[in-house]
Amino acid sequence: MTNDSHIDELDPKEFIIIKRARVNNLKNLSVAIPRNKLVVITGLSGSGKSSLAFDTLFAEGQRMYVESLSSYARQFLGRMEKPEVDYIRGVSPAIAIEQKVNTRNPRSTVGTTTEIYDYLKLLFARVGKTISPVSGNEVKRHTVTDVVDFINRQTEGTRVMVACPLKIQKGRKAEDELNLLLSKGFARVLMNGEVKFIEEILNPAPAEPTTKAKKAKAKKVEGDFEILIDRAAVNASDEDLTFRLSDSVQTAFFEGHGDCIIYAEGAEKKFFSD
Repeated sequence: MTNDSHIDELDPKEFIIIKRARVNNLKNLSVAIPRNKLVVITGLSGSGKSSLAFDTLFAEGQRMYVESLSSYARQFLGRMEKPEVDYIRGVSPAIAIEQKVNTRNPRSTVGTTTEIYDYLKLLFARVGKTISPVSGNEVKRHTVTDVVDFINRQTEGTRVMVACPLKIQKGRKAEDELNLLLSKGFARVLMNGEVKFIEEILNPAPAEPTTKAKKAKAKKVEGDFEILIDRAAVNASDEDLTFRLSDSVQTAFFEGHGDCIIYAEGAEKKFFSD
């Protein structure tokens, strides 16, 4: 705190100068606060600490910042009144941290008490990696680009197949699903790992005359099925092939309800999930 005659001589680059503040219970208070230092305002209850820090200094810093914005931006922030003071010099745009009383809990940690725990959870969810305890591989969501890049990394000329699991809907039989695939335009499936035409599975040629009971039993289709979407030979420089594979992979993710399988010649099948 200083007298009015001396305060006019101070440099606003070194001090925040408040002259004759009359906010709330402040009575023509003039004060010079040094810049780039930690300053504490102390005093008895009701002496005007909050009036000086929040209602005068912070309010003026916010008001000056808002006035520097365009008229379009100011219309969303509302009008801020100038605090009752002769002038304030050397003040920059300001922020204020609200006082908050935390209720303590025996299970509280530093993270939960400071509320940084929620941000840490978000951080680890975004940048962390989940490793499968079964395969030891990273668990991640794959995109169409990831799958196509995997195919193009194979040796040129390698035969690959794009497939997806055939999901048997509840209440349907395998025959029903295969007939539905035919209606969608699919011609082949992988049955127990072997490529077969859907028509051959649904209408097998009888090896020998059978009874009606045997014929009825022969119509029942059983096995592990995968929809064969596409077959190709790897050629990373062929843009048309890359576009075709992208469409096929997208179809595999759709028909496989998020699962896609890539068979590469001479390698184990690779699973992808979106």
